[in-house]
Amino acid sequence: MQVNNLGFVASILFVLVPTVFLLILYIQTASQNKQS
Repeated sequence: MQVNNLGFVASILFVLVPTVFLLILYIQTASQNKQS
């Protein structure tokens, strides 16, 4: 169970981290487009 739980958390982080990074880049570009 411990290995499965670690794998589950690792898979969630593996998906969330790039998603948050892309969202931040999208928000930054969107705000820049609104200003210009």
